[in-house]
Formats: sequence, structure tokens, C-alpha cells
Amino acid sequence: MTYKRRTRLAAAVAGAVMLTATAACGDDEESKDSSGESSSKSSENGFADKPMKEIQEAAIADMKALDSVRMAGTITSDGAEMSLDLRLTTSGDCAGSITSDGAEAEIIGLGQESYLKGSKEFWTQSAGPGGEKQAEALIGLIGDKWAKVPGGDFTEICDLDDFLDNLDDDESDSAEDQGEVVGETDLDGTPAIEIVSEEDGEETTVWVGSEEDKHYILKLEVVGGDEPGHFTFSEFNEPLDVQAPAKDEVVDLGAAG
Repeated sequence: MTYKRRTRLAAAVAGAVMLTATAACGDDEESKDSSGESSSKSSENGFADKPMKEIQEAAIADMKALDSVRMAGTITSDGAEMSLDLRLTTSGDCAGSITSDGAEAEIIGLGQESYLKGSKEFWTQSAGPGGEKQAEALIGLIGDKWAKVPGGDFTEICDLDDFLDNLDDDESDSAEDQGEVVGETDLDGTPAIEIVSEEDGEETTVWVGSEEDKHYILKLEVVGGDEPGHFTFSEFNEPLDVQAPAKDEVVDLGAAG
């Protein structure tokens, strides 16, 4: 799997969030549970009883005001499964791990600089079909050190601002968007509103926090379609102190190439 394809998968995650969050642009109907009856469960602050568009706007506004967040989950595209567990900031810093079909790599992002520490399987996959010799040379060059990859190859995956900008893409704000508030539920101890939308055989469910004064997207799940997956969001606005690896632990692929 190439760098560019990994970046496209990360962008697909942002697209899934955007599509789900803006699905609330449908009819402002009374909240219903899965049986079609009005939900008897609502948070004390009445957030779950608000029209769908207001829930959508609140979730988008609170997400776009974030300085940092942790995103973890899995997405499948073109038969390849990719898992992410990353902490992201609006300054472009990130830290975490990426796993592609069982091959794992740690990642550190500092603005326009990206560092990867991957397994042999990871670098072999990155070389793509027919790239065995290239992979062997790369593994021999890097060993167990961090690889500093050329600017742009992985910076998009660490760009929280870009991710959040996709939440209210104007193209998704159309009459064709459909969604339904299923009701309130307990998501790992946190009250959340469950919203479901369906389109072209793909069912997307998003859970939005319904308590306190911040209504973040807590989880999304896509079933069916071309890129099914599930992601959770947590550690909102928690500080991230990430440092570049020591120079003697880094191989600069840009300089080596």
C-alpha cells in the first residue's frame, strides 16, 4: 500500500464524519426510536429534543472548535483493512499508530515533518506489488530506526484542521440528505444521541454527546458501501506533547532518495 493510498483512506474517514454529521439536514421531525415511537428518554438539558438541524449544527460547531482529539478505529477500502489510533492537533502534530492488514507502524507528525517506525511487513506493503527488492533495500536502510518521510506524504493524515473543515462541506447540505434521530443511548457511560442515515446501500450511524455544554461526535459506524468502518473520538482538547525522535534514531528518506 502506497503513501498516497493511505492518505486517501484518511480522507475517507473525514468524509464519513462529514456525511454523517450533516445528515441531520433532513426533516425536523420529533425524535423517534427504532420502532417509530417517540423516544421517552431525553437528557435533562433537552438537547435530544431539539430539531435535527440544531443537533447537527451544535455538533459541527463544537467539533470545529477543538484543538486536539484522539481518533481510533478501522476502515476497509478496496479489500484492504486499515486501522488508525491517532491523537491529532490543529497545529499539525500527531502521534499514534497505523495498521494495514496486520502490518503496523508508529507515526509522529510535527507540522510538515512526519516520522514512521514500521515493521518489515509494513515496509513491504508500502513498496507495493512487485516491489520486493525495493522493500528489502528500504528495510536494510532503515533497520529498527525511524524513517523521516518527505513532506506531504503523511502530513494530511495529521492535519486536524483539514479533517474538521470537511465536517460542513457545502456539497452535503442538500435536500437529498436524509437522517433520523433514533433516540438517546448510553455510549460507554456517556449519554449520546444516535442518528442513522442510509444512502445507496450504506448505513451510517453517528453518536453525538448529549450532556454538558459540548456536543462532540463520539462515535461513527458505516455498514455496507465501498468503505465500511467504525471510529471513536475521545480525549477532546487534551494536550499532546510530541517530540521528534533523536537524530541518531532517524533515517531521512528524502535525503537518502
